[in-house]
Amino acid sequence: MNEPLVEMHRVSIERDGNILLKDVDLRIDRGERVAILGPNGSGKSSLVRTMVADLRHDASVSGAYVRIRGEENYSLFDVRRAFGLVSGELQNEMRRGMTAQDAVLSGLFGSIGTNRSQAIDGSMIDLAAEALRSVGSEHLACRTVNTLSMGEARRVLMARAMVNRPEALILDEPMNALDLTGKHLVSRAMRSLAASGRSLILVTHDPSDIIPEIGRIIMMHGGRVFRDGGRDILTEENLSELYGVPVRLLSADGRLWAWS
Repeated sequence: MNEPLVEMHRVSIERDGNILLKDVDLRIDRGERVAILGPNGSGKSSLVRTMVADLRHDASVSGAYVRIRGEENYSLFDVRRAFGLVSGELQNEMRRGMTAQDAVLSGLFGSIGTNRSQAIDGSMIDLAAEALRSVGSEHLACRTVNTLSMGEARRVLMARAMVNRPEALILDEPMNALDLTGKHLVSRAMRSLAASGRSLILVTHDPSDIIPEIGRIIMMHGGRVFRDGGRDILTEENLSELYGVPVRLLSADGRLWAWS
C-alpha cells in the first residue's frame, strides 16, 4: 500500500466560536518520524484529535478532506490500525488498581482496564508481553498501575498503544510531569521504537523533547501549519517567531536544548 498514513487538505475546525484548525494541508507517510511542535493553544492537540477521528473537519469547505490510509470513509478499525495514542488524559484515566498487563490488554478492546465479559486468550497475553518488552517494561507486568511512577506508567501506556500493532505511535506531550529519570526512560523507549522501524508522531511544546531519530518538524501556530520541513528549520529565528519570545538553542549529540 502506497497511500499516506494520513492526508489532510483544506481542513478547518471551529468550536464555540474558537478556531482550532484553519486551512491545514498535511501529509504524513508510512515510516515517517515526525514532531508536531508549537506553543500551548497552537492547534497541536486538535490536529492529533482530527487524525484519530475525535474531531471532524468542516465538510462544507470546497475540496476539504481527511484521509486515513487512503480512505475518506474510514472506520474506527481503520484509525486503530493506523494510530496508537499516548496522552496525559488517558494516563489519568488508567491510574487505577489494575496490573500493567491488564492495562496493556485493555488496548485490544479500547476499554479502561479489562473485565469478565472480555475473552482473553494466550495469544493476547503474548501480545501484551511483547508490547511491554518493546518499551523496556516487561518487569512491570504484575505491578498495579497506581503504584507506578509517572515515567513507568507512561511507558505502560505506550505499550497499551502498541498492543494493536498500529502503523504509527502518537505521543502527545509524553514528557509532561516527568522528572529527569522519567524523561530519560521515556526518551529511551521512543528511541528504541524508532530504531525498530516504528513510525512516530511526537507532539510537544518543547524542542528539547525531540529525539535524534525524528527527521521532520511540523510547527503549528494559531491553528495553522507555520513551518514544515527537516531538522534544519529548528533555528533560533524560527523558534523565536513561533513562540513570540527570543529563543536560544544548544545542540549536542543530535539533541536540542531550547530556552528563552
